Formats: sequence, structure tokens, C-alpha cells
Amino acid sequence: MSRHLDLRAACEAFVSVAERESFTAGAIGAGVTQSVASRRIAALEQHLGARLFERTSRRVVLTEFGRGVLPSAIKLVDAALELSEDAERSHRLPVTIGMPHSFDAAVAARIAAAASSRSMTVEFLPGLPAERAAAFAAGRTSLDIEPVAPDRARWAVPLGVAGTGPTEGDFFFSELRPRRGIRSLVRLWLAPEDDVPHVRDRLERVRNGAGLAPTQLRTAPSLIAAMSAGLGGDDLVLCTGSEAVSFGLRWRALGDLRLVRGYAVAGRERELLARFLEFAGADVAELLQSAPVAGGPSETRPTRGGTHAD
Repeated sequence: MSRHLDLRAACEAFVSVAERESFTAGAIGAGVTQSVASRRIAALEQHLGARLFERTSRRVVLTEFGRGVLPSAIKLVDAALELSEDAERSHRLPVTIGMPHSFDAAVAARIAAAASSRSMTVEFLPGLPAERAAAFAAGRTSLDIEPVAPDRARWAVPLGVAGTGPTEGDFFFSELRPRRGIRSLVRLWLAPEDDVPHVRDRLERVRNGAGLAPTQLRTAPSLIAAMSAGLGGDDLVLCTGSEAVSFGLRWRALGDLRLVRGYAVAGRERELLARFLEFAGADVAELLQSAPVAGGPSETRPTRGGTHAD
């Protein structure tokens, strides 16, 4: 085969001329000029080693050789068209992103609009951390916004405690020790988004060091359930400052330790992940109501089951 022969284009011209029995009409059907169609068919004849048409005064007639190879040429043209259509459909398939339940819908819409302008459709699938991880592992999501430890975080926001009480100074776990004359224990509630090892394990160590009861650190089934516990009495909630404000609670920084809610994004395909971060990376921090980690890891790296951008 000639290095310069476009077999698909040559077969398109061949099939179009054969169907119409005219170089003029066949060229129009193939969307090219007659001279281009003639050159492509001549190149195909040279490649195949035989003439495809007999030219008469009134019409173009297939040679016996041409009739023999026409079915294969039609299959090639149809297969090329099917491939192009499949590629177009694949480009239109939505990129599903696993997200925390609490995200800014307006920013999500802005990201979706930016994706659409780049021929990409994105859909957001909210879920708890374990649900998002399972969906990503099963291939139900293309990208996963996952909770990670601070040293792996691309975006992060400080965690503190919120409640209805006073807000003077930082919060220390010793404040949860039982007071004389008060029988009920004050509890600290975690929302499911923070019920992850790099947060929960550190809280448990500080709880134990402060001499608190195991039941004083609890995980709520949802953010709303955690906040309702804080609104309904003396209990406290581990949350971000913006979450405390949105639920009408008073927020305090942690004094015993520093905790952040950190996120990275995992992707199955390095190219897709890079495309997403290129147009949406600056908006994801606002989407998650967090901030980019200054000087933190930013390279894309492979991991088991996908690719990470920390």
C-alpha cells in the first residue's frame, strides 16, 4: 500500500461512483470534486493492481474485478462511518463524578457549563465516602472526589467544633469531662464525611488522652443529623466554619490538634483527569467549600484502580 493512500477516502469515492455510475454524481455524493474523486480511484486501482471501472461514452461501468471488490469496499466505508459515530457517542457520554453530599450547586453548574463548552458532559453523583469509593471501584463513576490525609490533599478546609454555647478561645477536649452535678455526657458528633481513619483515629486518641468516655465521640448518619444534635442541646459537632454558619451554630477552632477535611480526585484515565483539572481545578475548591493546599502535591500519579491528582 502506498504510504500516502487514504484507503477509507479512496473506497468512499469508489463506492459513491459505483452506486451512481457517474464520476460527476459520485464525486458530489462523496463530497469532493470530480478531479479529487478520479485521483483517489486511480490511486486505489494502482494499490489493488487492476482497473475498477470501464468508462463508456454514456456511463461508468464496473469491471469484473471492480464488482468483486465492491462488497469489501462497502464494508470498509460502513465500518469507518460506524467507528466515527461510536467515537462521537463516546465523547458525549457523561463523565460521572463522585461528590460529597455537601457541595455548592451553583459552582457545580458552572463546572458543567465549562465542560459542555469543551464537548464534555459531567454529572455529579453525591454519596458518603464509602459509597463514593465503592462506586469508583465498580466503574460507576469516572472521577472520585475522595477524602485524604492532609499530606495528600489538593484541597482542604480546617475542622473545628460547633454548638450553641460560647465561642471564647479554642476548643479543648477536657471541656467535655463530666461536671459535678451534671449526669448527662456532652458528646462530639462527626458527620459521615469526617468518619474516615485519618480524622476519626486522631480524635479517638485525643478523646482517650482526655479521659473521656468512648460514647462521647459519635458518628451521625448524616450532616443534618449531626447538626440537629448540636442545635438541640449541649452536644457539639465537628464541622467546618462555613457549615456552622449555614446551620446557625457557633464555631471554634480545635486546640488539642489540627484537623482538616482534605480532598484529592481520583480518575480512571490520566487524560480525562488532566482535562477535568485543566478547566475545573480552580473551581473545585469553591465547589467543596474548601481551599487549594498551598505547596501541596499537585502531580497526577497512578494508583491501584485508577489515577490520582493530589
